[in-house]
Amino acid sequence: MTLDVRTFFELQRQSYARASPAVRKAWPPETALGEEELARYLGRRDYCVLATVTRGGRPQARPVAFLVHDGAFWFATGGGARLSNLERSPYVSVVIAEGDAGTHILVLAEGAVGIHEPAPAVVAAWEHRHGSKPDWAAAFLELRPERLFSYRALDTNVTRA
Repeated sequence: MTLDVRTFFELQRQSYARASPAVRKAWPPETALGEEELARYLGRRDYCVLATVTRGGRPQARPVAFLVHDGAFWFATGGGARLSNLERSPYVSVVIAEGDAGTHILVLAEGAVGIHEPAPAVVAAWEHRHGSKPDWAAAFLELRPERLFSYRALDTNVTRA
């Protein structure tokens, strides 16, 4: 199944158009994933690193499972520190990465999350993708990013399994 990432791909185009010269130098547009590459990459990755901000203003980054559904990233979360952090400050940074040196691929997405009760459609999509029900989740986090960038080393094959 190929993910529908048209929203993300268009956001990536807009993000590059608004980016500073320093960002475009660090994340050259010619190394960005195309729409099909982005769909394949996100479709085969189950985990990312989600960063929030603690009460004391420090970053807190943890690996979490994710889902792409209806033009957004979705994360199931328990009722602990992450949820408390987001109730105070809803802004997150998400990094989905693999590889090293000349073979790495990554996607960076940033923005504010919405906190939701587990909705049936999202729970069903989660179960389909991850193979288990998120019965443990206190809430679902919905990220419709404000910025999205991707990068692949030019010799990296995005289609590998």
